[in-house]
Amino acid sequence: MKTDHRVTSLATHFMLSFYRCQASFCLVGRINAMKLANLSIFVLMLSMQLPISYSAVNQQDLAALQAIQEAWAPTSFSWSGDPCESLWFGITCDQNGTSVIKLELPAQSLGGALPPQIGSLTSLQTLDLSYNTGIVGNLPSELFLLSNLVELFLQNCGLTGTIPDEIGNLRKLKYLALNQNSFTGTIPTTIGQLSEMFWLDFSYNQLSGNLPLALSNLTKAGHFHLQMNNFSGTIPVGIFAAKQPLVHLLLYSNSFDGPIPSDIGNLSSLDILRLDNNNFTSVPSSLMQLPTLTSLQLDHNNLTGDIVNVSSLTKLQSLYLGHNVFTSGPFPSWLLSFSNLSSLDIENGGLEGPVPASFFASPNLETVNLGYNHLNGTLDLSQANAALMDVNLQQNNITDLLEGTFNGSLNLQGNNICVSNPNIFNNACSGEVTSNAAPPSSCGCQIGYSPNPTAAAGSCLCSYPVSGIIVFTGLKVPLVPNTISVLQSSFVNNIPLLNSTDQVLMLVTSSTTLSASIYPNNTQVWDVTAANLIISLISSKSVLTDAVGPFLFFPTGPYNPLVSSRSSGLSGGAKAGIAAGVVISVLVIAGVAVYALLQRKRAEKAEKISKPFVLWKKKDGGPLKLKGARFFTLGEIKKITNNFSKAHEIGEGGFGKVYRATLPSGEEVAIKRLDARSQQGTTEFKNEIELLSRVHHKNLVNLVGFCLEEQMLIYEYLPNGTVQDSLSGKTSIRMDWPRRLQVALDSARGLAYLHNEADPSIFHRDIKSANILLDRNLVAKVADFGLSKFIVGGGEELDTQVKGTLGYLDPEYYATQRYTDKSDVYSFGVVILELITSRKPLEQGSFIVREVRTALQRGGLPAVRLSLVDAEVGKSCPDSQLSALLNLALRCVDESCESRPSMKQIVKELEDITAAYEGENDFDQHNYVSDFKGVDRSPKNESEDPLYDSSSFQYSGGYGVSATIEPK
Repeated sequence: MKTDHRVTSLATHFMLSFYRCQASFCLVGRINAMKLANLSIFVLMLSMQLPISYSAVNQQDLAALQAIQEAWAPTSFSWSGDPCESLWFGITCDQNGTSVIKLELPAQSLGGALPPQIGSLTSLQTLDLSYNTGIVGNLPSELFLLSNLVELFLQNCGLTGTIPDEIGNLRKLKYLALNQNSFTGTIPTTIGQLSEMFWLDFSYNQLSGNLPLALSNLTKAGHFHLQMNNFSGTIPVGIFAAKQPLVHLLLYSNSFDGPIPSDIGNLSSLDILRLDNNNFTSVPSSLMQLPTLTSLQLDHNNLTGDIVNVSSLTKLQSLYLGHNVFTSGPFPSWLLSFSNLSSLDIENGGLEGPVPASFFASPNLETVNLGYNHLNGTLDLSQANAALMDVNLQQNNITDLLEGTFNGSLNLQGNNICVSNPNIFNNACSGEVTSNAAPPSSCGCQIGYSPNPTAAAGSCLCSYPVSGIIVFTGLKVPLVPNTISVLQSSFVNNIPLLNSTDQVLMLVTSSTTLSASIYPNNTQVWDVTAANLIISLISSKSVLTDAVGPFLFFPTGPYNPLVSSRSSGLSGGAKAGIAAGVVISVLVIAGVAVYALLQRKRAEKAEKISKPFVLWKKKDGGPLKLKGARFFTLGEIKKITNNFSKAHEIGEGGFGKVYRATLPSGEEVAIKRLDARSQQGTTEFKNEIELLSRVHHKNLVNLVGFCLEEQMLIYEYLPNGTVQDSLSGKTSIRMDWPRRLQVALDSARGLAYLHNEADPSIFHRDIKSANILLDRNLVAKVADFGLSKFIVGGGEELDTQVKGTLGYLDPEYYATQRYTDKSDVYSFGVVILELITSRKPLEQGSFIVREVRTALQRGGLPAVRLSLVDAEVGKSCPDSQLSALLNLALRCVDESCESRPSMKQIVKELEDITAAYEGENDFDQHNYVSDFKGVDRSPKNESEDPLYDSSSFQYSGGYGVSATIEPK
């Protein structure tokens, strides 16, 4: 008998509403436990009387969604019931509830190829799978059957291959974002068939060739974001003849050459124009006819002749003309007439003579970079406006200085004034002074949590924020305090869940990037749905004011806080009733299958134990190739952990819990037990085991074994905790200067092995002090290679999506989407600065890299000693060695990866610094280490021990590589 789906749907809704009461505001709390228990039995019986229902959504869409769910097996959400009537996460249906029109699953840790069944959702108007870095492979041909598609967001995935000609079939498309992937080939000419296109973003890929003239057919386009590719040749004349209403034209960091096309003057709505970092040779006069242009970047090209006169562009706020081959000449007088200008950069622009004092009086001027020119005479800042924050005239010929009331950052390094009067003009020659205020307390927050700025004064609330990195691709104004305030207000105004700018913590990490953390208001965690909404709003560019410019957002990952206990706000009776109902329902349903399941388990148990690899299917890549790691049964692990008792639990991170145990041989081990949210597929887990088992070095944490029945990794146990613990005072280990030097050298040797000796080479991708452990003799060992990825061919750059830790991540990675060995070097440089200062990389209001740089610029080594060097270091660290280590650290964190040393070079320099200390202090490294009795950490009846807490630990799954790791 066919039952009307509305009848069945009623029962389904009834049950769903009942079991969702704990997370909603229904009236469960007013019903006593017994009534709820009885009600649950009634609902269960009602549901069992009803036959299988028909879904409201059409069967084609339902089948497609079920296939998608099976392909991706999502862990951050679940789908059940009818997609439209049950309000599936990420699914929007039409008004009739029969067709799916939106599939929106950004930042959900989805992995695998794009299922071809997506093409069966023929009514789909919006497809958003952005920020799922595990989605890999080519674009399936079925995708281009979605003729009703209006919005396609696939940015920041792991997609490869070419953009097919079939893209032209999506005639209704208005928003197309394929940026931050690894697409190759050219832009197909069929792109010209997308006449409704408004937003076109192919940036941060590996596309090449010429721009097709077919782009001129996109007469409604407002955004062309084509930066950071390998495009070349001249831009064809006529590409802008249609006078598109372009607002942003971003073509920077390609290999375009020849003249900038003259029809660019037709773009009368243009707001931001970035043509920098190409090989353009000339600028057309028509470019000076863009009345709305606020940001113009032409730097790092081959422009010749006199410096470009852009005086007619009266609305300009930022102007970058440096690093061209202009004819040398005086400071341009037309620059004195720009009343809206906030940022000027003409570094290495051939400028000569003095800088007029009236220039600095421009009312909105905030940053000026005129470094590496031939400017001379007196630098007169006596008329500078109050907004001026940063002036850089390094490597010129300035002979005198009038500061007046100017109190911003000033850099005159390499000028005559610094040679003749180094003491008098010390501050002016070196840069900005930083506050000596101590960084705020971390409140003892666990990994991933930090002090909530919305907490009451004097109190300490550890919260788990939504966080990520914002990279501006076309800044109109510099990232100064006023700009940050504007951004914070924009977040609050555009994210309905925010009430105060106190919830938005932003920290500038480079000239074009900042870290952002969005805290729940005076509570511990966001609701996961709310967190996903925030990520979606930021990712879709819905939150930042247009006054700042376009940007990219890199979330640190899906919102996944680990909270030991949290009140739901329900009464005890409500909780008891819900629990009773759930238990009874589960017992009734589960009882039907118990007997068969037990019989099957008994049959499999002996085979699993005697043949542990029988579970390995052919599709999982064949048998394991192991060296040194042994197989453990689940029973063995349960025995040595007393069935995973609290007494053995020593840590908890994003991957799950860690247990300390002793093997029958007497060897102590740390067991990482992955929870369901962290587990990978069989192939990925196999690859991880193979990688870890083949990497052996005295400064790398050794893998002892693994378990297949549950995904678990067994490591050697290191009793003295992490370097982060020791630096923060959580252990009794005395971290004096020689010990810090040795930690740096030990960990550098471990990383150098990964980069240079393992074959293929390995990138760690999450270097931080919390991932460097100390053994009983205080030998440092690098831990957690779970984010490693192989290099094919050794040393070449890789397109990758990395999950690391804010404060340690390479800023150039965000600009290039290429993670290299030099990205690890950047992170290691931050660790060195931690060793010197005992400060976290990111504290509220400070970034250690910037703090050290500005202190050095301001007052050299004495300023660093006074304001930043840890007291324990200051007692025994000679200036020569501190200077050498600081120099090494700052080269490691250079914003240009090409300027950073290799890990092999770092090891050599650290050996030299250590040898210098030994020579000056009669230091015996062997006796020093051996005489110290390490801290013995016995298992505790708590899960707060941060010993093996690494919230960013994840398997490097999804790569499908079965490689043998051997020494070269």
